[in-house]
Amino acid sequence: MESPLLQNPEPHGQAPGGQGHGGHQALPLNSFLNEVTGIRGLLSTFRQAVLDIGALHNQTLQSYDNGATSGSTQQLESLVAETSVLTKQLRDSIKSLERDTLIMDEYATQNTKRQHIDKLKGDFDKELKAYQQTENSFKNRYRDQMARQYRIVNPEATEEDVERMVESGETQVFSQALLSSGRSREAQSVNAAVRARQAEIQRIETTLIELLGLFEQMAEQVVLDEPKIMHIEENTTKVERDMEQATAHMGKAVESARSARKKKWICLGIGVGIVVVIAIIITVVVVIRNSGKNKDNNQDPKPEGSVYRRRILSHQ
Repeated sequence: MESPLLQNPEPHGQAPGGQGHGGHQALPLNSFLNEVTGIRGLLSTFRQAVLDIGALHNQTLQSYDNGATSGSTQQLESLVAETSVLTKQLRDSIKSLERDTLIMDEYATQNTKRQHIDKLKGDFDKELKAYQQTENSFKNRYRDQMARQYRIVNPEATEEDVERMVESGETQVFSQALLSSGRSREAQSVNAAVRARQAEIQRIETTLIELLGLFEQMAEQVVLDEPKIMHIEENTTKVERDMEQATAHMGKAVESARSARKKKWICLGIGVGIVVVIAIIITVVVVIRNSGKNKDNNQDPKPEGSVYRRRILSHQ
C-alpha cells in the first residue's frame, strides 16, 4: 500500500494563488467542494486500511509458526505506519477547510461550506472510532491468547499469576514452565510467539494513544476557532446592549423633557397668576383712589355756595 501522503502531498484548503486563511481569501465554492471530494476519497482509503489491519491481526492470531507470524507482523507494521500518516493528512485537510469557512463570504456559500465541514468531521470521527474499536478488540484477543497459552504450559497458575504475566509480558515464565515439563523443543517457538504478541499489544497501545490525540486535536480545532465566532457573538451582544442602553437613555430623556415641559407650564401658570394678582391689586388701588377723589369733589361746592349766598345778602 503506497503512502496516501505521497499520493496527494499538497495541503487542502489553499486559496488560488497560494493565499489561504492567512491571506483572508476564501476558496471559491467549486474549489472547496473539490477539496471535500478529495478528502472523502482519503476517508474511503482510511476505511479500507482499517479493514486490512483487522485482517492482518486475524492472520497473526491464527498463526503459531514463527516465520509466518513474523511475515504478517511486518505487513501489519507497514500498514499501520501508512495509516498513521493518512490520519494526520485527513486531520490537517479538514482543519484547513474548516479555517476557510471562517473567512467572510456570502452567507449562502459560507453556510454550504459549514454543512460540508460538519459532515466531514462527523464521518472522520466515526472512522476514527471504528479504528479505535478494532485495535481495542484485537488487543484483548492478544491478551486472551497469551493467557490461554500460559495456562497450557502452567496448569497450576492462578488467575493472579496469569494476569501478572499478561501485564508484564515476560516470556521467561513460559520457558521455565516448558523446561520443567520436559518440553524444551517448544520453548523457543512459544517464546517467540509470545514476544510477537506482546510487541503487537504495545504497538496497539501506541496506536490507541495516537487516536486519542487525534480526537483531542479535532476537538481543539473547534475550541481554537471558537474565539473568532465568539468575537462576532460578543460584538452582536455588545450592539444589543448598547441599543438597550440607548433606548433607556432615550426613555429618560423623554421623561426629562416631559418633566421640563410640565415645570415650564407650572412656571407659566405661576407667572400668569402673579400678573393677574398684580393687575387686580393695581385695579383695586386705582378704584379706591378714584373713589376718594369723587368724594372730595362732592363735598367742596357746598361751602362755596354758602359764601356766595352770604355775599349776595351782604350786597342787598
